[in-house]
Amino acid sequence: MRSAGTAEVGVAYPPVFVVDGQAGYPLPPVPRPRRGFSAQWPLYVLVSLALCGLAVEACFIYKLHSSTTTPSDVGRVDKISQDRDEIEIRPTRRTNPMVKPSKPTAHLTAGPDRPRADGILLWNTEGDSITHELKYKEGGLEVQREGYYFIYSKVYFTEPKCNMFTHTVLRRTPRYLGDDLQLMESRRYHCSHSRELQSCYLGGVFHLVKDDIILVKAQNHTLIARRGPYDNFFGAYMI
Repeated sequence: MRSAGTAEVGVAYPPVFVVDGQAGYPLPPVPRPRRGFSAQWPLYVLVSLALCGLAVEACFIYKLHSSTTTPSDVGRVDKISQDRDEIEIRPTRRTNPMVKPSKPTAHLTAGPDRPRADGILLWNTEGDSITHELKYKEGGLEVQREGYYFIYSKVYFTEPKCNMFTHTVLRRTPRYLGDDLQLMESRRYHCSHSRELQSCYLGGVFHLVKDDIILVKAQNHTLIARRGPYDNFFGAYMI
């Protein structure tokens, strides 16, 4: 048996070192936190908040879209649209079909009655005709309010063969005795074998008083063509 302090022949033993626990050796330094992370964390927080906001907005839009496009609501909307179309197509009755003029106004169109023997033309007071504060009386318009009036008249006629066609606007007033006063006149003389259709228009401003009557007269009135209310008309309005 070998002793502990003896060494075996031929065997090398490592030297024995004694560790002194009282010796002061410096400890390794504690690693410091990286500055990059501390500087970027506010950016991470902002990005997270933005993503959360987008998610909340997406959920809100989805719920809103789902609530407005449910099958029952779609059918209800279609029914409301169909009912609205039917209401719009259905004709409605207007309580006031015509707005009254603010001043005396009249527009008369040709009617079925032929002119009188003296050439005074007769007019139609229905359809597109208007009489407001101007009374229709025996082919003329009786003035109810004194003022300045624009008077106009148009007739459509067939040119005579070597004869005169005269278109006249007259004024009949109780202030003057005798014949009617002539306000406007147009004369056309044509001598040809062909008979063409022509039109004549008269218009002017005149001062009229109450109870005055304005009329339209045509010489050779048998030549007047009556095809529709747009050919022959007569009217006046206060300016």
